[in-house]
Amino acid sequence: MFARTLLLLMVLLPATSCAEDLYSSAASTEDNIRNMDRDHDGMVSIHEIRAYLEAQNGKGYRRELLDEMEMKADARSCASPFSRSFY
Repeated sequence: MFARTLLLLMVLLPATSCAEDLYSSAASTEDNIRNMDRDHDGMVSIHEIRAYLEAQNGKGYRRELLDEMEMKADARSCASPFSRSFY
């Protein structure tokens, strides 16, 4: 029984140290969002997301998807007169 436990520990302990190294070097979601927010207003627009993704992955990265997202973000959500600004 002791030999099995020792063997199990010998196999699993190196794997846990590798996992800790992997997770400690990866950027958190918060860090990625801060890097995307170029104007530092606390909001990440689709234009900032596109610029960040293209900087990371090259020009034209997922062009169709990002074009569609920009088109939807720039469109009004509702065309009724009640959704217009009164100011």
